Amino acid sequence: MRHAQDYGRDHAQPPAATHHQEHHVARRQRPDPRQVTSQQPGDNASLAQPRTRSTPTRTKAVKWTDLVNTGTRLDEDTIDRMNDAIERTGLGLQGVWEEAITYYCDQLGIPAKMPEGSEKDPIPRPSAPAADPESLTLITARITPNTRARLIAGCHQEELGGQEFIPAALNAWFDHLDESSRS
Repeated sequence: MRHAQDYGRDHAQPPAATHHQEHHVARRQRPDPRQVTSQQPGDNASLAQPRTRSTPTRTKAVKWTDLVNTGTRLDEDTIDRMNDAIERTGLGLQGVWEEAITYYCDQLGIPAKMPEGSEKDPIPRPSAPAADPESLTLITARITPNTRARLIAGCHQEELGGQEFIPAALNAWFDHLDESSRS
């Protein structure tokens, strides 16, 4: 590689321009915002055109949009059992919650099909504050409106808040799974 100081010694002229320098592309000059230009009527070519989407618009509703966020605080043992159930059954968090609430509500005699709109009722608050709220972890699952309505009905029937009912439903279903696997 030659250095700049070598050119003066051996050559009268600097070497030829490199490939990059030969094909210099002129950059588009930005118009001066202070300059006023006139446009002939009907000359829309220079007007900014709205951008069009390159991807088609969605025509079908997303499947999960009807699911309802439902959360509660769970103790470490229930979380461990839930993780074990997720692994054993292959269901995700939503599937485990759906199955557990459905199973527990079936045991309590809660109707399988709830009235439309009943999922919008608030989940009852706990009957008593948690003994040690710092030891609990907030877990949220997206469940179907009907399952949420059954959860609310179960809370009212058992006179429990959601924070008490959901762990009871989960643990009842985990016990059922344990019994089923032993048989």
